[in-house]
Amino acid sequence: MIKNKTIVITGSEGLIGKDIVKYFKKKNYEIIGIDIVGGKNTIKCDITNEKVLKKKLDSKLKEIQPDILINAASKIPKINKFKFSSYNSQKWIKGIEVDLLGSFYVTKICCKYFEKANSGMIINLSSIYGVSGPDQSIYGKALKYQGYKNLEYSVAKAGLIGFTNALSSYYKNTNIKVLCLILGGVFEKKMKKSFVKKYLLKTVENKMLSTIEICKYIEFCINNRNIISGSNITIDNGAKAIF
Repeated sequence: MIKNKTIVITGSEGLIGKDIVKYFKKKNYEIIGIDIVGGKNTIKCDITNEKVLKKKLDSKLKEIQPDILINAASKIPKINKFKFSSYNSQKWIKGIEVDLLGSFYVTKICCKYFEKANSGMIINLSSIYGVSGPDQSIYGKALKYQGYKNLEYSVAKAGLIGFTNALSSYYKNTNIKVLCLILGGVFEKKMKKSFVKKYLLKTVENKMLSTIEICKYIEFCINNRNIISGSNITIDNGAKAIF
């Protein structure tokens, strides 16, 4: 009997994470979710707390061998006006912790099991804001020395791309594959129509990503794991062609 593949996913209760869980459960994958808010069959944990995370995740992975890790957790604060020259340093640090420290901790734990099995796959979810700064004018009225979209989000997402490059290089000539999906804007029903309209003007396809599209790209990567390790794949409906 063929064993179902097991996916570990951080941020499993988030916008993208929830739909990834639903999509792959329907495909008969075993899912181990990790999220700070918890949820059904989800490990409730702050992934920036390495000691607690290791205890909880190790306990689960000793029972179920992981095959794939998806780092989907991210701290996305509300859009508020700010001046960079008076930016709060703690806010900056907190905005980077989940994507970089959290992803590092979870990946390190999973890689222990990947190495034992001589097989594994790590998919990091980044953003086009990791390769270019956000256009502040699509989030609010353009004013001199004032922004809306937090800057540390770009730094965190750029870090995930660097993490992918470094880790895939480290695992060169092994059966542990590492890649990154660089995502464009993902549509949410609660988004302001004015923002969506401005964003769409910056895309070739005149649309935002759906979570189901992201799931299908992840599935493609899983099914083609031997040709894409080390890749940073942009999925943005042509936003980077214009941004």
